[in-house]
Amino acid sequence: MRLSQLTTCLVATAMSLPVFAQTPPDVTDLVGARGAGGETQLLSRGYEQRDSNTVGDQRFSFWWKAKSSQCISVSTVEGRYASIQSVPAANCADASRDNQAPVTTSPQYTDSLVLVCYGAGTRPTVKTEPTYAWDSQEHKWKSSDTVHSSSEGFNGDVQIELYGDHGRIHLSQGLVPPINSGGDHGWWELDNLHISPDLITAGYRLNGMNKPRISVDRRSGHITIQGGTSFAGQCDMGNYGGGQRRF
Repeated sequence: MRLSQLTTCLVATAMSLPVFAQTPPDVTDLVGARGAGGETQLLSRGYEQRDSNTVGDQRFSFWWKAKSSQCISVSTVEGRYASIQSVPAANCADASRDNQAPVTTSPQYTDSLVLVCYGAGTRPTVKTEPTYAWDSQEHKWKSSDTVHSSSEGFNGDVQIELYGDHGRIHLSQGLVPPINSGGDHGWWELDNLHISPDLITAGYRLNGMNKPRISVDRRSGHITIQGGTSFAGQCDMGNYGGGQRRF
């Protein structure tokens, strides 16, 4: 299985779900390490790199450890390992390696995906501008500040991990408002997750008033996020014609 596309289809069993989306104990000390030194350490600990993709300012690489049948996803930002996460073995599968990373199927969990999406959006902002008004009592012009609401555009990326009927989303800085629930190291759990052959929809809670909704078209790869901040982008760069799904 090749991972050259930004979207990787995954299959996982119900018993394996709690293991994913965590940092394996044998590599927790590498989070924050420089990329070159981290790769040397991963190789010395029995990991083998399988493939990598670059989206925005992040590089995602997949590493396989045959001894423990462990596949990990490493996110590198500005030359350092920003995160290391366990992901299903399908991410590290390679048909040319005699199925060293076997995939276990389960009728309950046939729609597991890891999506990396890049796009642009708009977010609300508040601007302060100086103004001058004539003071009739003091008979002179006086300055004051005027505050008004506006919006600004930004580029960003999101990563979505779906494991059966569970999922979470990682947001770039532009998608996180100043007032938020904090998430878990940039991750927010998805709720009301619905996966159909052609569409993925879900929501997440940034704060009490801001609960964005996600929609991903599995045919076009187009993603939209609607909430206090809006976002639109692509989760795949392949050329899929004939009505086929991208993932």
